[in-house]
Amino acid sequence: MEEQKNTPEHNKPEKKLSRTTLTFYIVGLFSVAIALILISYIAQARADRQVDTLTDQLTEQQTVAQGATQKVEELQIQYDQLTKVVEELRILIGTDEAQTDIVGAVTQMEEEREVYASLAHINAQLLAGNNSDAKAEYDTLVSQYGEERLLGNAQEDSFDSDINILFTAAKEQIEAVEPQYGSTETEE
Repeated sequence: MEEQKNTPEHNKPEKKLSRTTLTFYIVGLFSVAIALILISYIAQARADRQVDTLTDQLTEQQTVAQGATQKVEELQIQYDQLTKVVEELRILIGTDEAQTDIVGAVTQMEEEREVYASLAHINAQLLAGNNSDAKAEYDTLVSQYGEERLLGNAQEDSFDSDINILFTAAKEQIEAVEPQYGSTETEE
């Protein structure tokens, strides 16, 4: 009987050990579960921050893109307006050159205006009898624009036929007056 008593007593400590081990395992599992929950929470919080940061960046980029799109639209409107003005200038100028080179056409018009003014001044001087002033104005005109261009014989940038006719007439008058002017100088 002693053996039987020894046997159950001997089995009792094993049961306690089993309960202790089981309790330790259960506490360990809960600890691991709590640790996993904390790690999951921290990872989720970090992911939420990154999502917020990326959302802010996306919003900022969308704002910049909208601003750029608006600027492009404004520039397109300005371009359209300038194109319209250029077309109106081409129509207003009305020369073949204006179809390709507006600045050149405007420059040509300004030069023509200056030549008309000079030719009018030369004729006024000749009519007033100021032959020396007329000759000086004529020489200035020829040196500034070139005789070939004023006569319409230049290959590029020749003036129109009206200027050619007026210049030819002024040239003939200056040449006709020049011998008289030369003889007046020698008499003095």
